[in-house]
Parts: sequence; structure tokens; C-alpha cells
Amino acid sequence: MSARSGAGRRVRTASLLVAGAALGGCGYGLVGRTSLLPDHVRAVVVVPFENRTTRPEIEQRVTEEVAREITKRGRYHVVTGTTAADAMLEGAISDYRTIPVQFSAAGLATRIEAVVTLRATLRDLKTDGILWSQDGLVFREQFEVQEGEEFFDQEGLALESIARGAAGALVTSILEGF
Repeated sequence: MSARSGAGRRVRTASLLVAGAALGGCGYGLVGRTSLLPDHVRAVVVVPFENRTTRPEIEQRVTEEVAREITKRGRYHVVTGTTAADAMLEGAISDYRTIPVQFSAAGLATRIEAVVTLRATLRDLKTDGILWSQDGLVFREQFEVQEGEEFFDQEGLALESIARGAAGALVTSILEGF
């Protein structure tokens, strides 16, 4: 091995170390490990979402999934009252609709898209300031309607899925600013 190749290797190694150190400070981190909330916020009360739609149960499903998602993240816990909470999450389901997107040869809907629009606000109960707020959040889920199956059975399954997806996106947006 020549001295020249050893020097080249040291330069490459040093370059990689400098690049690694520079990238380490760029603000990248593991998803789900960071939070934009103040350090004193540990307990969150999730107020039942208001249902401004004609679809029953949608607010219950979204509220339950949001509470489950907050708990799943591990850093925060959900409490049932404002006296034990550091922050309060409240919201409303402002729109729910189903739209046929695919049809059979007979003209029957075989694929439906469910669309949920909501707003949510996270308030700091210590300062009464708004920590996070978003209006007009839209979530979509498509589901198949098989011939002979009840539309409402499939819609119920789609609602569960859309509630989980909405909760995941909502909590990620609150905690990580995405």
C-alpha cells in the first residue's frame, strides 16, 4: 500500500466525519420521537368531537381513535377531566359524505369514497393559549361494495379505517408540525 492511498483514505474518512456531523445538526430525527409541545404538557384531555354531520357515531369513532393515538405515542397520556390535564384537544366533524367512484355494468356503485372534514384545536390549559389549531382537515377512504352486501356494513368498516387514519395524521400534525 502506498503512502498516497493511505492519505486519500484519511481524507475520505475525515470528509465523511465532517459530513456526518453537519447532517446531524440539520434537524432530522426519528418520526414520533419529537414534539413541538411545551415540556409541561404531559396529560391531555380529549373532549368528544362535535358532530355537525348527519352521520351518527362518526364523532365517537374519531374521538376514540385520537385518544388512542395520543396514548400510543407514549410521551403523553389521556385523562378524562380538565383538572388533571395540561392541554385540551377539542374539535368538530364538519362534513361527512360518500361518493360513488366506480360502477358495475348494471350501474350499481361497486366502490365508494368516504370523505371526512374536521377541525381541531389543542389548548394549553396553563396559559389558555392555543398550541395548535387546524381547520378544514380532509381525510378520505375508499371501500368496495360487493354485490349482495349491505352498504352500511361496508361503510361502518370504512369509518373505522378513516377514523384511525385521521387520528394518526391529526396527532402527527400536532406533535411534529407536519
